[in-house]
Amino acid sequence: MNILTGYEDLGVSPLLENNQIAKRCRYLNPHSTIWPMGYGLITSSYKYKHKKPIVNNNNFDTLPEEVILHIFKMLDKRTLTKCAYVCSQWHRIAYDESLWQCLNIPCRRMSTIALDNLLKRNIKFLSLSHANIYVDTVYTFETPLPKLQYLDMSAVFIKVDILNSLLKQCCNLVKLSLENCQVNHACCENIGRNTKLKVLNVASTSGLDNVGLKHILSLKNLEELNISWAHLNNTDLHFLLANMVPSMKRLNISGFLKQLADYDLISLVSCCPHLIELDISDSLSITATSLDYILNNQSNLKVLSMSRCYNVGSTFLQSNALRMKIINNSTHHLKELNVFGIINQLSFNFFCDNLLDFEVNKSIFSSIARPKLADNENTIWEIPICIDC
Repeated sequence: MNILTGYEDLGVSPLLENNQIAKRCRYLNPHSTIWPMGYGLITSSYKYKHKKPIVNNNNFDTLPEEVILHIFKMLDKRTLTKCAYVCSQWHRIAYDESLWQCLNIPCRRMSTIALDNLLKRNIKFLSLSHANIYVDTVYTFETPLPKLQYLDMSAVFIKVDILNSLLKQCCNLVKLSLENCQVNHACCENIGRNTKLKVLNVASTSGLDNVGLKHILSLKNLEELNISWAHLNNTDLHFLLANMVPSMKRLNISGFLKQLADYDLISLVSCCPHLIELDISDSLSITATSLDYILNNQSNLKVLSMSRCYNVGSTFLQSNALRMKIINNSTHHLKELNVFGIINQLSFNFFCDNLLDFEVNKSIFSSIARPKLADNENTIWEIPICIDC
């Protein structure tokens, strides 16, 4: 008597070892809740496959996305990027533009594609100082960057055409630093398109000429300019100072050695009546004549730096005329004078003893238009931003 007799109504039939019916049964019904055990066993025993209920122990699923977003704000950018790979929800939250308002990644080596992906996150304040931007293939930036306001590209190693492609997408920059970079006419033209630009640092840049300077001088809202030690010939320098933007308040034109003359400073003072800070250090050709003209015609000037201007001489600095201009002239606001390399210790003591509420040789380095001070790299201009790498 067959041991399976009486079970035919359940669809059970005897299965011989390795017969084709058993194989096909398991092949066609791999997820069946009931099927003969074994591979070709002659048995009437059944294996019931019980599915264990799935229990969700992920507490993040119970949190509102606003709470997760608040948690992500406490993470650094490297950890935030790793969180984006967890799931689609975290990816969406981790790349929310509110988490990418500021980015400070100096001394990094990255491709243009990686930089483009970062810029697509609608960054407002970006510092890439001393970074190395390399190109794997021919690549240009094509995504407009209307939200980018502060851009620090100081000492960045980048090709001119790539820099031009990046600047072409910027239209609302307020502060820009291209210190120690190479530029061309197209770069200057794209800089001139940012009509809201107030601060520009092109110190030690190469590639500036008369054509590029015209685009820069078209920025009527420009208030701070650092063009110290830039590669300019005499003609371009004279053109710059004779056509300076009238709204200029803080200007650094140091480092031109014998190129900068007295008549250049006289032209400059005539163009810019609202100067608050002026740095003419390392100008070997200027004399006391231009300095006297500056003090007589710049009543709003608060900081004057003229370190290593040897032709001025310490005698003029100690003269009663200068002392009267600083102390007794109620219309003058000069409060700081940096004259490193000109005065000796006796002259320094004279200033300290006779000039009350007046600081001498306070600032070794100029901060005009520079995004980072020498003693603080965790800033982009006035915005405090910790290094993210």
